[in-house]
Amino acid sequence: MDASLVQLITDLVMAEVNRGEGAPPSPQAAPSGEKARGGRRLLLVPAPAPFASMEGLLSSLREVPGIHWTAVRVAGVCEKRVDQALGAARWIDPPLLWDELIHSMEAVVLPVFRLEVLSRVAHLLSDVPASAAAVSGVMQGVPVLAGALEVDHLKRSSGRLPGPFLSLFHQHLRTVEGMGIQVLENEALVRRLGVKMAAPAGAAGKGRDVITVSDLEAAARAGQKVLQVVAGTIVTPLARDKAAQMGIEVIFT
Repeated sequence: MDASLVQLITDLVMAEVNRGEGAPPSPQAAPSGEKARGGRRLLLVPAPAPFASMEGLLSSLREVPGIHWTAVRVAGVCEKRVDQALGAARWIDPPLLWDELIHSMEAVVLPVFRLEVLSRVAHLLSDVPASAAAVSGVMQGVPVLAGALEVDHLKRSSGRLPGPFLSLFHQHLRTVEGMGIQVLENEALVRRLGVKMAAPAGAAGKGRDVITVSDLEAAARAGQKVLQVVAGTIVTPLARDKAAQMGIEVIFT
């Protein structure tokens, strides 16, 4: 996708978010007993991939205490095997409208970030459960964490892949990471979920912080070589390219 078109889509999405500023989200009803137990509610969207690609991470996530998992039913995913690895989850069908569900969660977890999902999220498409949950998480200011197993496999295979394919892959990866989606190796993802996560600054109801080309130009005029932004801030693709041209490093804090 042309970078200017990605920029336009991002601007339109942010305008829609800001239009709803000040409208409080609908109250969410936690499943019976969860509030009393003080549990943390996380959403799992498994992938229709070989189960071995998820099993190790799910088994490790089982050891993180105090989490009540809600899992989305996905065609091709065996609920029984997921429950055996992760522990019993509350299974639900993909909702027609994702925002209400996502807003009630502390985080969204995609145990395997499939290439087709990466591409869909980069283009803000919500036509499959994983991309719909991720895009809604970005919109709602809810942390989205994705397992890096398949992404890392593609990086390791870079020597055997065509240059145009790799260029597009890295462009999509930069785009989703610029949205604030964290693509983490299994150990890092488990550590990340070991602590209670706060929504990024400027989260749901107040719009997401966005770094644009204008912000980079202002930083350059001020002589800055490092621009620190809050985790979850959206860095538009054009801003990332401009930062590289200007020699400005964007660091998420």
